[in-house]
Amino acid sequence: MRWNQAGKVVGLMLIVLAMILSACGSSQGAANGTKAETETKTEAKGLVITLKGDPVGFDPQNTTDTISSLINYQIYDRLVTFNEKMEVVPQLAKSWTTSEDGKTWTFELNTGVTFTDGTPFNAEAVKTSFERVADEGKNLSQHSLVGSFIDNITTNGENEVVFHLKAPQGAFLGNLASVASSILSPKSIKENEEGIAKNPVGTGPFQLKKFTTGDAVVLEANKDYWGGAPKISTVTFKNVPETASRVIMLENGESDLMEGVPITEIERLKQNSELVINPIKANRIAYIGFNTTVKPFDQPAVRQALNYAIDKETLVNKLYDGRVTVATSAIASRTIGYSNVGSYPFDMEKAKQILKDAGIVPGNYKFRLILAANVVQDKPAAEFVQNSLQQLGFNIELQTLELGTYLETLKDPGKYDLFVRGALATTGDADPLFRDALLSTSATNYAHYNNPEVDKLILAGQEQFDQTQRLESYAKVLELVKTDAPWIFLHEDMARYGMSKKVEGITFLPTYVYDLRKAVKN
Repeated sequence: MRWNQAGKVVGLMLIVLAMILSACGSSQGAANGTKAETETKTEAKGLVITLKGDPVGFDPQNTTDTISSLINYQIYDRLVTFNEKMEVVPQLAKSWTTSEDGKTWTFELNTGVTFTDGTPFNAEAVKTSFERVADEGKNLSQHSLVGSFIDNITTNGENEVVFHLKAPQGAFLGNLASVASSILSPKSIKENEEGIAKNPVGTGPFQLKKFTTGDAVVLEANKDYWGGAPKISTVTFKNVPETASRVIMLENGESDLMEGVPITEIERLKQNSELVINPIKANRIAYIGFNTTVKPFDQPAVRQALNYAIDKETLVNKLYDGRVTVATSAIASRTIGYSNVGSYPFDMEKAKQILKDAGIVPGNYKFRLILAANVVQDKPAAEFVQNSLQQLGFNIELQTLELGTYLETLKDPGKYDLFVRGALATTGDADPLFRDALLSTSATNYAHYNNPEVDKLILAGQEQFDQTQRLESYAKVLELVKTDAPWIFLHEDMARYGMSKKVEGITFLPTYVYDLRKAVKN
């Protein structure tokens, strides 16, 4: 018995010991499992973003469309960049100084940076990249913004580059922060310059993996990124032109982010616990441009009359649900150079009287109002203007054109009378926008507006290094533009993003561009 009892005791001790060992083993296994789960949770995931179309190309010095800018923003870095407040902050440059006359800018560069083709980033690379866009003979579309002011560039060793400008440039630093000032691999310029549009090489956090026209652009993480490896593995920009389809994809989890959430869908989508709706006040106004080369739009009084005929308060409150605001100048209120010159108040009777005094019989005129199909957010405004001008007695035909056709049409002033367009300050400053859309010598001044005094003020503001003087020049520009009325200012725009709550860390800019460098998908 004793042996038996002793045996039982021993047996029980062995069982307990086995249980303890088992428990310890289970505990270790659990610990390993937790660790594995944690590793799984922290593994970088892919991000899917739906866009309204394809990029034009990946050469930031030779593209101007917003989709290309958005994607190139992730592939390339710049000497300086914008934070979410559109303040200029360092990126590839650690610091900079400028001469008293504003003509010489010296940048000290970060070290240990390489392009994704393995070549080193240094002062010579910066020099090579900017010499390309400064070369007028290459006819790059961003030459006027970032290349036309450069006289020459010199280097002091590996890590210091000096820009010598032809004249002071008040907006120079902001221009360097634009996508157009992205630094390209000197190897890609030397060996395959024509191919940059399809095979981009930058120092950015992502590199191009695949582009299928009409389908998607896929970027993959640059794991050696000097600013820290991205926390998402891939970014797929899918081309989904239909707004309703983009909304459905966001709701069912096929995409993580979309731009252009319809105003009519905002409140419903806000009820979805998996989503967040993020509206950003954009640096853009929507406007109607007059072709001032056609009668009777060659008369400022007629253009003023049509300004009075648009009830902009009703437009923003009824069509846009009060989510946008009436534009009070030719540029958005967040733009450097903005001043409130006021909008023309709605006064239909005054509009009719001005036309009568000018001898205009509206019924004798038929006008073509053109709109780009990709700016779907402007279509309600275009239809509202069409209806308002028809109330004056004009016959207005609204033509919605594919983007390429729209831009080609604008090149021929014989093919349109009015046009819908947005004034977007991509650098946060009025300078490039004024020179692009209002300077009489600009090829993209589609209103063919010509006021020598405005030209003089725009060019003066461009070279004024004193900020107070620049703002004074631009305030006069805005006053004159309001009086001359080459445009009907409509409203300041909002970028409306819909996003999965699983995504964090994206920096949204008021230029319809966002930064994925710190993006995370949980």
